[in-house]
Amino acid sequence: MKNYKIIFAYIFLLFTSCNKYDIEGPYLNDLYGDLEIVEALDMNNNNVSFSNNENVFFTAKFSKIVDWRIVISGLNSNAKKIITGKSNEINQSNSLWNGDITKLPFFEEENCNVTLSFDNHDDSISTSLNILSKKKYGNGNELIVSDFENGFNPNFTNFFQTTCLKKIELGNAGEGNQYLVQEGICDWDWLIGYVDYPAQNWFSQGTLNANPENIYFNIMIKGDSTLSPTNEANSLFKIEFYEDENSDGYYDASVEDRYDYEMDVDWNGWKMISIRYSNLILAGDPNGGGVGGNKIREPNKIFKVRTLLLANPVSGFAKADVDYLIWSEGTPILDQ
Repeated sequence: MKNYKIIFAYIFLLFTSCNKYDIEGPYLNDLYGDLEIVEALDMNNNNVSFSNNENVFFTAKFSKIVDWRIVISGLNSNAKKIITGKSNEINQSNSLWNGDITKLPFFEEENCNVTLSFDNHDDSISTSLNILSKKKYGNGNELIVSDFENGFNPNFTNFFQTTCLKKIELGNAGEGNQYLVQEGICDWDWLIGYVDYPAQNWFSQGTLNANPENIYFNIMIKGDSTLSPTNEANSLFKIEFYEDENSDGYYDASVEDRYDYEMDVDWNGWKMISIRYSNLILAGDPNGGGVGGNKIREPNKIFKVRTLLLANPVSGFAKADVDYLIWSEGTPILDQ
């Protein structure tokens, strides 16, 4: 009798141990089932004022877990915001939008097309929303150098070669309606042109934070992907930061610092460049701020910012339009 009890217990354990209650891996329906829209795409607010801290989130439900993508496109600005996820439901937790962008330019006060699509499925749903007021970037500590909405400030001294162009362009700006075009060909010099932005003539007046780790210079640059005959980027963009260390209202290269940043403009369209002040390089020119100063990065003592467009004289056409020069504190401006 005792042996029967042992055998029975063994058989019971064998069968119960083979029961499987937890499913590992995806459901077969998620892999092979048809996609059905259980609840159509909708949103909590289709007339949104981002400047008043309003947000938008989207809702939808599907018959299976699927990779989905929402693309919001500004009909005037051509700005884009892309939201992606993998789920069988879209809701506030995975689709909240505060008016920011995935791809420049910025959104305007405009109508937008909203399209929901799915990976590996042809289904798509479209709707629209209206931006009553656009997002305001910044945390209250930002300083705008220029956005060119009032034209080119005559106090911004500049020089451009006679064969090159500097002008204010209306439409297709990175921010707002206007931007500064900089382009041309110069076969006798590297310099296409430069613009000085003295601190006393910035659009916003104030003092920057003294901590170089906490200050960012942001600038939108529009390139056209032009390459030289040697297949290298044709346009070199340089930014120089001049410090007035003794606060006498002037910059003296023999006793004050200059810090530099440069990049190849090897992209097409608008791109935001954000530079932490602590990452700037001391000027290499011993006669141009590379020797005489205290070698301490002091953004609160900025005298002026200079932007320069350069190109190899034999490489041909160069272009780097600019817009929305702005200082931000804490993080790059697009993160605020």
